[in-house]
Amino acid sequence: MSSFRRAGTAAAAPSSGSSSTAAASSALPRGTKAFLNNQTLVSSGLRELDAWIGGGFVLGTVVTVEPPAFESFGADVLRYFAAEGLIAKQRVYINASSVRESLPLELSTAQKQLKAQLADVKESGDKLKIAWQYEKYAADKQLPIADTRFCHSFDLSKPIQAHYLDTCRVLAAATDYRVTFAAMQQALLDHPNDVIRFVLADIGSPWLYGDVTTDHEAQFLQFLRAVRGLMAHHRHRAICMMTVPTFALSAPLVKSVRHLSDYAFEMSSFLGDTLPPELRDFSGLCYVHRLATAHSLTSHVVESVKMGIKRDRRKLKLEHLHLPPEGSRSNKTEKQSTSSAADPLAF
Repeated sequence: MSSFRRAGTAAAAPSSGSSSTAAASSALPRGTKAFLNNQTLVSSGLRELDAWIGGGFVLGTVVTVEPPAFESFGADVLRYFAAEGLIAKQRVYINASSVRESLPLELSTAQKQLKAQLADVKESGDKLKIAWQYEKYAADKQLPIADTRFCHSFDLSKPIQAHYLDTCRVLAAATDYRVTFAAMQQALLDHPNDVIRFVLADIGSPWLYGDVTTDHEAQFLQFLRAVRGLMAHHRHRAICMMTVPTFALSAPLVKSVRHLSDYAFEMSSFLGDTLPPELRDFSGLCYVHRLATAHSLTSHVVESVKMGIKRDRRKLKLEHLHLPPEGSRSNKTEKQSTSSAADPLAF
């Protein structure tokens, strides 16, 4: 049989494949993107974190963040995660009203509103003084463009716009894991076609659930297993992020929590520590203990298992740790040793 094919049929195959790919991508919910093995990604709200873990969080997973004792890094990550979901028109359920009230401002929306106000002032100042037909064409050019960005920028020092909070709900305040799990199930039943982000703060903490006894540890681990199963059952439209204050828990329990999580991050603070010159610009460190391996044999391979944390009034940033050139380090060491040496003429 001849191996020659018509040019038309050979050229038609790629176009059909590309059109099907485009159709599949357009069918994805807003704020998501396709990934390997029929998986779907959502953004954490932090570009550096998305790039670190391979593009974003996989839907249908459980993310645990271990905050430090004396910093707000864990709460900041929750705020970014929840705000990103609201900007992407996804539903967000939070177990703490304090987190909902402190969600950060989305910068591009604020900039657009400011530009629109300035444009209205300018347009009212000098009206278009040509034929009325051209005014219609000028208006057509200013049609709003849909926001298709995967990750947005936020300002932690300012509150989110009020209209974004329409899809944000606070779960019933309860210190019973069964009540919290039932509320999560009901949320998934009430909105079967929406992407839902569950944001749980201070899960397992002694100041919310009482003394950490053996019975409490068993209930806590049972809750984690149930939530992980619930997320896996709705793996194309649900994800859960929670902060777990592991500094107040026992070492065996911390190990079990990390094992039951799809993503596990630990954050530490430099508050009160004496730092070398290379780390003085950082506020703490972020370690990754576990990455999701759902529907795959291996997880994403990270460049490094820890990143530096920089926190200022407006934002939280993650940066790769790096050492300055060896020459500059030796020069700094020599200068410090020279300045610290005692003057032989001093009394």
